[in-house]
Amino acid sequence: MVKTHYAVRTGAFLACLVTIGIHLWEHAYGVAAWLLLFLQFAIYPHLVYLRAKHSAHPVQAELDNLLLDSVLLGVWCGMLGFPLWITYAMTSATLLNAVVNRAGSGALVSLACTAAGAILGMSMGEFHYLPYTSPLVTALCFFGSLAYAGAVGRILYRLNRRLARARDEVRESEARYRLIAENAADLIALVDLQGRWQYTSPSYERLLDPRDLEAGADALRRLHPDDAEMLRAALVRAETAAKPRELALRLVDREGRIRQLRTRVHPVGDKVELVSQDVTELRDSEEKLLLAAHALEGMTEAIMITAADGTIQTVNRAFCGITGYSREDVLGHSETTVRSGLQPPEFYDDLYAKVAREGYWSGTTWARRKNGSVYREWRSVRAVRDSSGRVTHYVMVFYEVGASGPAVENSLRA
Repeated sequence: MVKTHYAVRTGAFLACLVTIGIHLWEHAYGVAAWLLLFLQFAIYPHLVYLRAKHSAHPVQAELDNLLLDSVLLGVWCGMLGFPLWITYAMTSATLLNAVVNRAGSGALVSLACTAAGAILGMSMGEFHYLPYTSPLVTALCFFGSLAYAGAVGRILYRLNRRLARARDEVRESEARYRLIAENAADLIALVDLQGRWQYTSPSYERLLDPRDLEAGADALRRLHPDDAEMLRAALVRAETAAKPRELALRLVDREGRIRQLRTRVHPVGDKVELVSQDVTELRDSEEKLLLAAHALEGMTEAIMITAADGTIQTVNRAFCGITGYSREDVLGHSETTVRSGLQPPEFYDDLYAKVAREGYWSGTTWARRKNGSVYREWRSVRAVRDSSGRVTHYVMVFYEVGASGPAVENSLRA
């Protein structure tokens, strides 16, 4: 704003310098008038620009500069005896500035400032009413007024186009945000600092009734009491918080089931954005996996799970106890590295061929521990397939079924 007004003021005052200079020359004004003319229309625009530029509140400073323009131009009108076209050009220009920048009330203030300046100008010497101007000065005032109004109109046009583009960008941004929010699986909401709903994404309707989601309704009502207090405290701190926070919340859905939510709390102006993910199924799956892991570790049978290519992915404690191999010895290695070597390769080819056909094999075999001792084991091998029927894993369960020792080893060697 300051830079734009500086450019317009400098150009307009240069035109005034020429026009009023001709008027002063035609009426043989003295040196004092010419000095004031130079100070007003050549030096003054730069001084008020610097004042506004370096002000702590540049916009307010520039608005005050416009009123100062009205006062000083009013002084020139009164001092020159109100030449009609000069008075019209100056008054219309300051009035146009006031309307554009301060609306209707600004126009009244500008006229009052111009009137006060005119009274001051009349009091500076012997007043003579001189309404007439030469054809040259009249023409300069006429075309100068048109040019000034055109310049202001062009600036307003550019500002309006810029505002229109900004509005279009805001609408597009809002449309994109709504598209994302209304189609996202995440639960997205805006609440005020008192914890009342301002906006909820359609995904919330999977969990809560519409009456629980009405704008202005209590957003914390369906939360676990402990979690509601935690979120309320986060909302209180949101006004001064610089970074988002993550909270684990429990929400009671419309069916009375407790849903586990992972929620990010992010301040947005005087509101707070809540982006939640329903991790109930994930937590349930984690608990089931944890129970399965505990059950796996507690079994007396040895268990080894491999990928489809034979890479060992997990073993249980009983495997380590029976074979003597630690987890670090076998995980990530091929299942062939723990074979005993007491059966020929064809044995394993037939075994996996049967698993491929029937999905399962079981039987007793001889095996060798890490320390080289031999034992008899019962083993089952089962294939795990995905929904398309492709084998993804093999699960091997075995346990020791007979005594082992040197006699057995010697018989095997024989």
